[in-house]
Amino acid sequence: MPKDAALTVTDVVVRFGGVTALAGVSLTVPRGEVCGLIGPNGAGKTTLFDCVSRLTRPRSGRIELSGRDLLALPPHRVAELGVARTFQHLGLVPSLSVRDNVMLGAQRAGSGFLASALRLPGVRADERKLRDRADAVLDRLALADIADRPAAGLPYGTLKRIELARALAAEPELLMLDEPASGLSHEEVDELAGVIEDVSADMTVLLVEHHMGMVMRLSDTVVVLDFGRVVATGSPAQVREDPAVLAAYLGTPA
Repeated sequence: MPKDAALTVTDVVVRFGGVTALAGVSLTVPRGEVCGLIGPNGAGKTTLFDCVSRLTRPRSGRIELSGRDLLALPPHRVAELGVARTFQHLGLVPSLSVRDNVMLGAQRAGSGFLASALRLPGVRADERKLRDRADAVLDRLALADIADRPAAGLPYGTLKRIELARALAAEPELLMLDEPASGLSHEEVDELAGVIEDVSADMTVLLVEHHMGMVMRLSDTVVVLDFGRVVATGSPAQVREDPAVLAAYLGTPA
């Protein structure tokens, strides 16, 4: 019996001026699985991420998380429903401590720092919950020993793990990782892949990544985009041998 779908994308179209970034993209990510989304630069991968997280609104199509129509909701509600993502370029606050950066992600279920500043009722208990959640994630990702250090000046590979920790602190139903291995050494890629492998046991993951070794290691299913269209879907082994994938990456006839 097939697993329930966590994320369902149906006939999504995105155009920027005269350029079609997504041309009727459809895909399904089963609950509890890792879906690798690959393709050449400009294939539409990040655009699809932006649609799911409501940074971009499609011209047409439907996007559902556990049956809820995400396009019918205001953008802030998408995060509240359990969608968290990382970005190609780090979005950490350098002056804040590692813990405080992670607590920003944990605010989805809490009143947050603004409420704390206003001294609203119940805030202290809520702050403790945010801190405890952040510390638990930092411990899981072997970052607890630098929790009180500012993010500024830390190694790039460590910053990547902090950004992942911030996304995990939101306790997401769907975790979207946009090129998490970008800029990392081979050793750091292997280490990060092990971390993602561990945390993916607890959630559904949509992974955009150019590092094929990581994609093939982590993914249950791989979806290949080219020029805004899905050209192949299957297991890592199936996709690796697909003529359409070879054509997209190598320019060989499909």
